[in-house]
Amino acid sequence: MLKNTPLSILFVLIGGFGPLALASADETQEADGSLTVQISNVQNGKGQVGCSLYASKDGFPSEPEKAKAQMFVKQRDGKATCTFKGVSPGTYAVSVMHDENKDGELETSLVGRPKEWWGVSNDVPAERFGPPKYEKASFKYAGTAKTIRVKLQL
Repeated sequence: MLKNTPLSILFVLIGGFGPLALASADETQEADGSLTVQISNVQNGKGQVGCSLYASKDGFPSEPEKAKAQMFVKQRDGKATCTFKGVSPGTYAVSVMHDENKDGELETSLVGRPKEWWGVSNDVPAERFGPPKYEKASFKYAGTAKTIRVKLQL
């Protein structure tokens, strides 16, 4: 799934996003049940930004096919916005990647370090030998319109 890395187990951050629904970066949080993710620090206008919403630690953040919802959006002026609608109350974590080459995967080095910018909710950094933990990135969602912010990092 990841390119250029035989050691993907060492540091698989986000992996492939698979088939995703496109969403407009201009969506707003008008109705209850909407969770908006405002992404900053997008380095350039290339490619797309992928967002995955996880309802459990299962698959976070390396198996987006296990996410509750996922989407790609376009970036504008160093920012992007993903809006998940119809989200039930609960505990969630979000993973984000700047997919510069639009291949649906986070590009990594031979040792598994990301070569494309990424981020997770609560702006949790990577662990010493792996991706951020769900428990540190998770947040409570009451079911009403909410906005969280994620700053991309490399």
